[in-house]
Amino acid sequence: MKTRVLTLLLGVLTASLGLQAEKVGLVLSGGGAKGIAHIGVIRALEENDIPIDYVAGTSMGAIVGGMYAAGYSPSEMMELITSSDFAYWSTGTVDPSLRYQFTTPPESPKLLSLSLGNDSVAKQVPQSLIGPLAQNFPFMEIFAAQTVASRGDFDRLFVPLRTVSSNIEAQRAVVARSGSLTDAIRSSMSFPIVFCPVEINDTLHYDGGLFDNFPVNVMRADFHPDVMIGVDVHTPSDTPDYSVISQIGNLATRQQSYALPASEGIKIAINLSRYSLLDFPQARQIYAIGYQRGLEMVDSIKARISARRSQADVESLRQAYKATLHPLRFYNVSCEGGTHTQNEYIREQFPNNGHHINITEARQGYYRAISSELLQDLKVSVDSIPNSGGQMQLALKAYPKSPWSIDLGGYITSSTSSMLYGALNFATLKPHSLNASLATWVGQSYQAAQLLSDIRLGHYSLGLQGVVSRHNFNQSERLFFNFHQPRFVKVFEAFGRATLLSTPLGIHATGKLQVGYGTNVSSFFNPAGMEMRRRHHLGQAILRYDYSTLNAINYPTTGLEIKSSAMGVYGGGEEWVQLHGRLRWYEPLSKRFSLGLSTELLASTRRAPLNYDVALADAPAYKPTPSCFNAYNPSFHAYSFLGVGVEPVWTVANNLQVRPFLSLFMPWQRIGESRKIPGAEFFGELALTYSFKPLTVSAYANYRTGNAAERGFHGGLSLGVFLPAPSFLQ
Repeated sequence: MKTRVLTLLLGVLTASLGLQAEKVGLVLSGGGAKGIAHIGVIRALEENDIPIDYVAGTSMGAIVGGMYAAGYSPSEMMELITSSDFAYWSTGTVDPSLRYQFTTPPESPKLLSLSLGNDSVAKQVPQSLIGPLAQNFPFMEIFAAQTVASRGDFDRLFVPLRTVSSNIEAQRAVVARSGSLTDAIRSSMSFPIVFCPVEINDTLHYDGGLFDNFPVNVMRADFHPDVMIGVDVHTPSDTPDYSVISQIGNLATRQQSYALPASEGIKIAINLSRYSLLDFPQARQIYAIGYQRGLEMVDSIKARISARRSQADVESLRQAYKATLHPLRFYNVSCEGGTHTQNEYIREQFPNNGHHINITEARQGYYRAISSELLQDLKVSVDSIPNSGGQMQLALKAYPKSPWSIDLGGYITSSTSSMLYGALNFATLKPHSLNASLATWVGQSYQAAQLLSDIRLGHYSLGLQGVVSRHNFNQSERLFFNFHQPRFVKVFEAFGRATLLSTPLGIHATGKLQVGYGTNVSSFFNPAGMEMRRRHHLGQAILRYDYSTLNAINYPTTGLEIKSSAMGVYGGGEEWVQLHGRLRWYEPLSKRFSLGLSTELLASTRRAPLNYDVALADAPAYKPTPSCFNAYNPSFHAYSFLGVGVEPVWTVANNLQVRPFLSLFMPWQRIGESRKIPGAEFFGELALTYSFKPLTVSAYANYRTGNAAERGFHGGLSLGVFLPAPSFLQ
């Protein structure tokens, strides 16, 4: 096989040499998302038989140039950049479908998490707006095989490559000619504050555009091409750009030349002023502009360059190069950076069966390790094991967080549902660990506190939970700080719960066996002002199944969530069994549209109290959206019910979404009525949301049926993440 590949490679090269009069160097500038136009230009050059013998790039130019030098075709590059995977990487978001649910911390309304204590990581790795954890493994996957095959020599890639990064401490540009291709490319795109710098030989490297955003001099000095083709996409925006990234760029980037002397080559300037540095969702439009601009310049380039290499020959060379790459399989996994116990924990997330680890197993191990959210960074590299016949080692370097942290967050709304959230957490990165948190919710109508702890014993855990909460309901939504409106229902809960066993059920699911005991006091105030109260002292046994790949708590666009429980309840002369399940499923239909479906089922043998008002106050409620949380709507209360909803999601632009939600509530039996399945109630809501993670701003209007007091339209504004404390009977 190797002989045939080498013969093909030699034959194509020999044929090419007969036509090639000059060596051609391609220079690609930085420019953020505007650099996607480079791919269009490369496609235009290939389709017109214009050879590319060398590549030099900075920032986004280094990414595109690096992928081309690594053997990726223009169509393969576009497939990658327009994928949902790239959307996660570019925003630093870990793909929810890769999270290991068992070690992922419980959901909370946190917006910010701060490490406490003597956190050495903060001194070693500067913080960034976009974290590195979502990017480390994917970049390794894209470029590691080429690094190993070239033995770290960038002249031995499909096309010889140079990338440029910045050493801010030495105040100079740094040219990468060898080493890790992954590190060379990532360091070239590590814009200060936005991305973490890359550590190479004990030096932090930043975006190359700070000192050399158009590396003509690098191409000239390293490769001495006969002709250069320079592609410049750095054009400023049409309108003033006041974004944080743009302002940082203006402060950090030095004045520099984008000139390419006519005697040395041809410059292709592409006007992309209508796009911003982060307009990656406009990738196809930017690519098309680059392709069209490349076609416009083809005649001028051909008049200057006599060399030709057919597109078929380029593809044959590309396939021959790819045939020399070994699949990523790892004989060993090493880890350093943390304590011995921490390093051991991380290694244990990877298979250890005495055989090679394939790339799928390695990917799962990496995401298991970072799902705990106890790592500031986990660097990934691939080393060839000396004298092993090409065997590879996966080398990890961990930067653990401090075990102590504070979470801050909340939900601010124009109704009375506003609440602030804070939590103090302790968690350790160990095979056998103790984790604990103390959380509080403080609002006008809702207050709660939760103490949560668990002991992890490998693939099992035990836990304790204590919750105290007080919730005051209004009959309809009221403006915030409207203290003079009567509280129609008040609910107080205090309970303790023990998790006897928790275990993973696959990557995305967990199963739990729990027992608990609690007190519930519900009060109803009738129009005459008389208070009716019911108090419960109850025990429970629960079997739970939880599954989640949703990409957001409140306004997801993709993924599946299943929360289900079978519960037996006893105490105070009452005994009943209930089954409760909630499903939310969001399926992307296109780049702009998703379809969400939801259902909630409660089936209970519980008997309603004889007093109608108390029974209403005591019964569970269907609350499909956050805006329903604080409104007391008797028509949506029942001891057994089915709720179904549909939610088409239209992404208008980047993070702006229009979300109509339509649902039906179907009680098995209305409280106070004897007939079964009495009919359905309708709830609909139209929300306009804008997300800048982890924060979401929403403007909403809704309509619900029901009795005269609750029926009608309501609306409001909200900001933050909505998630109250757990309740005893859910």
